[in-house]
Amino acid sequence: MNSVYDFRVMRVLRRRMNLTLHELARRSGLTYPTVEAVETNKTQPSLKTLDAVAGALDISTSDLVRLAERRLVQRRKAEFTRDAPSGRHDTGVERCRIAQFDKGKVIRVTAAAGETVHVMGLHENIHEFCYVLAGHVDLRIEDKTYHLGPDDTILFDGLLDHSYVQREAGEYLTVHVPKDIRVIERLLEAQAESIPSD
Repeated sequence: MNSVYDFRVMRVLRRRMNLTLHELARRSGLTYPTVEAVETNKTQPSLKTLDAVAGALDISTSDLVRLAERRLVQRRKAEFTRDAPSGRHDTGVERCRIAQFDKGKVIRVTAAAGETVHVMGLHENIHEFCYVLAGHVDLRIEDKTYHLGPDDTILFDGLLDHSYVQREAGEYLTVHVPKDIRVIERLLEAQAESIPSD
């Protein structure tokens, strides 16, 4: 069936709740064949059916539809970009290799000692994770500085003014996660390389 929706995501959701297809059908008030047909994309479900399934999975119908329309596997090449938006005071964007996934980003930065990366123009309303791979870096967030070394990680509100100053040559990753992404979506996209069959 050609559709922009892939309801196989229901399998991932119900397995997280330790539900069989029969139990999901019972909880939703639908028949087993109906639930199985939706989960295997054999039918285009009605809004009423989706509402019943979503209720049984303890999520909203809009969340179920949004999860079904998302691709669970996306692959991107991180590249240096000349088109990256930048603010008036941004520096260091040329050291950033960026892979963009919808509103999320993965950014790999390689910098020499003393170099600064301050690229607020790349930020939207996001949470930012940083993982230092090698070297030491000082992360300044507003008026506080955090000294980070290999395998140190930090999470903060990406809209806060911040910059990275490399204390010794090194490399780190930053991940921008939109604040409007629900927990269940993050879990699905982090773990769903493929969806196994029943």
